[in-house]
Amino acid sequence: MKWMSKTFTFVVIPDANQSVQQFRLPIMILIVVPAIIALLAVSAIVFFSLYSKHSSFNNDLQAQLSASAAKYEQQLTEKEGSIADLQTDLVQLSEQAETMERKMAEINELEAELKQIVGINPDSSPASSSKIVVEEGGQGGQELPLPDGASDSLASEAMKQYSSIGERLEAMKPNLEETKQAVLDYQKMLNVTPTIWPADSRKVTSLFGIRQDPFTGRATYHNGVDIGGRTGDPVYAAAEGVIILSEKDGTLGNNVMINHGRGIRTRYSHLSKRLADVGDKVTKGQLIGEMGSTGRSTGPHLHYEVIVNGGHVNPIPYIKADREEP
Repeated sequence: MKWMSKTFTFVVIPDANQSVQQFRLPIMILIVVPAIIALLAVSAIVFFSLYSKHSSFNNDLQAQLSASAAKYEQQLTEKEGSIADLQTDLVQLSEQAETMERKMAEINELEAELKQIVGINPDSSPASSSKIVVEEGGQGGQELPLPDGASDSLASEAMKQYSSIGERLEAMKPNLEETKQAVLDYQKMLNVTPTIWPADSRKVTSLFGIRQDPFTGRATYHNGVDIGGRTGDPVYAAAEGVIILSEKDGTLGNNVMINHGRGIRTRYSHLSKRLADVGDKVTKGQLIGEMGSTGRSTGPHLHYEVIVNGGHVNPIPYIKADREEP
């Protein structure tokens, strides 16, 4: 290692008028200084390379962050739109629930009316709603965002309304079944109750009760009503029943009697023709004969009687409606 302690002498010769200058440098310095310079150069190259890579990485990261931010902003916008749509749907659901509430109230009222018609006392009369009914028409006002918590409140209210509707529908089912059965029973009773005109004519020529006899002129009791018409006019069964009499009598002429059950019977007299026989089952409004003037009669007419539990009653209060065309 002795050579490292040696020195190099550098001689600087200026122009002829100046003295020669000598510099002595150890070999160590001549080796270390270039090494340091080379190391610095390599370090600079490495630093520049790392800086370039870091800058490129930062640029890529910045681009990715920008893309992610744009994507998240788009997603946020879409979610805000979805939230707005959901809020609108909630409002519509709430309005639909209110509409269903009103429809159910109408059904309850209709059920109560049906029960009254068929003679069932409803458990409780439908209370008249004090709520304001929203109908179609002009609308306006400033568009303002929903307050905080409004969506949750709407959702909760809609859920309560639909839950309440479901429970009420379940509760209404047995009531409607009961009402349906009552209506069927009432319809059945109505079918066997003489409530329609037994003829097409509405010309009443003699009422029920005391009257002047058309033959003798004396006061007599008339146990039915006389309906005027023409010979051959149709005569109909006033209610559903079974023919229990179909005969020709000297006073009543051709006459037919129907048993409607529940102690109610009807008789149709002075017919020109009988179109039903004993044992026949007839429906309400069915043709059973033709109007005439047989027996003790002054002209074509139908003598119509209503008999309840063996006694004659005035037929007029029973006649409620016209015959329905089949």
